[in-house]
Amino acid sequence: MEKQSVLQPFLGTVLIYLAFLYLYLFDYLTGMDFSLLLLLLFITNIVFIFVSFRLRSIRRAFIYSALLTFILFNYEFATFILDETESIVLFYQPSEEVIPHTGIYVLGIGSAELGKGATLHFYNEADRFENITATNIIRYRSKYDWIFELLNLKENPVEDMRDSVQHYLSDTNSEINEFLNREDLDGNSAGLALVLSSILHEKKETNNLGIGVTGAINKRGKVREIGHVKEKIQTAARDRHTHVIVPHGNLKEALKVKKDLNLGIEIEGVRSVEEALGVIERWNFPSNYSEATAH
Repeated sequence: MEKQSVLQPFLGTVLIYLAFLYLYLFDYLTGMDFSLLLLLLFITNIVFIFVSFRLRSIRRAFIYSALLTFILFNYEFATFILDETESIVLFYQPSEEVIPHTGIYVLGIGSAELGKGATLHFYNEADRFENITATNIIRYRSKYDWIFELLNLKENPVEDMRDSVQHYLSDTNSEINEFLNREDLDGNSAGLALVLSSILHEKKETNNLGIGVTGAINKRGKVREIGHVKEKIQTAARDRHTHVIVPHGNLKEALKVKKDLNLGIEIEGVRSVEEALGVIERWNFPSNYSEATAH
């Protein structure tokens, strides 16, 4: 009976917190509301500690509940700061040939978080790809990622790209190193393009095409999915790349974008660096492959 009386306030606090979190994530509460309700829950537990001063077991239960609420309040305190982000703007960023004369272009996009009342003006409105309204789920995910990176439970995407590219290539040239050391990098989707650029440059293989490339890689050269495929295909089209390489996991989405926007772009999905090199060779020397097929 005593054990049950200890658990009830504790479990009640957990359930109330989960209810608050649900209401916050689905935009029924602001971050400020969420923080204040947790503070109120903490104060309520403190009050019950004094009210139940002579009932030792119940008092101990509310002490545990108060400690839990204090931890949760500190963990969620930053949510009210996240309220400032009202929208996220995705915009055009020119593709970049990191190593000259390789014909491999990194497909990237720009993004900016806008606070309440803020606007982002473009000289050419076509540069604006999308305005994403910031929901509490989007805001909370950014906090979640930041905490996990801080605790080394999740690797920073830029660091992940840097480690994977350098490990796969063993020795990177100055252009690759300069790109990887930029302060404005965000994400890991340039990994495949950097590796392909370096390999084509070192082997002095011929590539007469301007190929837009996007895709993250791991240390073994396996290609991983990336985000914002639609915007990157739009960037490729705008920069007049007739050929694009994407991760195989993003191929279906990329082909849908091509169809929806009626783009004259050839798109291939790849699972590895080796497969991407094969695609580049086939695109450059299609007659060799047509003869092999005929035989």
